[in-house]
Amino acid sequence: MKGPGISLLMVFLLLITACSNGAYNSEEAIERGDVVTQAGVENPGPFIEFMKNVEDKNEATLRITGYTKEGDPIFHDVEYDGKRFDFSYDDSHDKYGGNDRGVTTDTCTELKQRETPNDEIGFYLTGCSKEKEHPLLELSKEQWEDR
Repeated sequence: MKGPGISLLMVFLLLITACSNGAYNSEEAIERGDVVTQAGVENPGPFIEFMKNVEDKNEATLRITGYTKEGDPIFHDVEYDGKRFDFSYDDSHDKYGGNDRGVTTDTCTELKQRETPNDEIGFYLTGCSKEKEHPLLELSKEQWEDR
C-alpha cells in the first residue's frame, strides 16, 4: 500500500482494538460493514457492492473478517483504486498464531472468479507482486446470483 492507505489501515486497526477491548465478534464486524466468513459467508452485501464498483472501475474498499477456532479475528482488507488492488492480511490478533503473525501486504492487478470443487464461486486476487494469488472468499451460487 502507498502513503495514506497504509496509515488509514493502521488507524482503523488501532480503533478496532481500542473500541472492542481486544474482542471483535462477528456481530460487531457485520455492524461495521465487514463480510464475515465462518461457516459460510455472512453479510455478503458489502462484497457484492465492492464487485459492482470494480466492474465500473470505481474506487472501493472491502474488509473480510474470518475467525480462528478460538474466535480471534483475521482480517483481509482490499483497496481498489480503479486500476489495481492493495491487499493486506492481518493475523496479529490471533493469540495462538505463533511468532510470525502480523500484517502482510501485496499489490495485485486482477480480481478473478472461478467455480470451486464444492460448486461455489471463488474470488481471487491475481497478478500479485508477492504471491501467485490471494483467495478472498467463496459464495454459494445462490448468493452470487441473487445480487
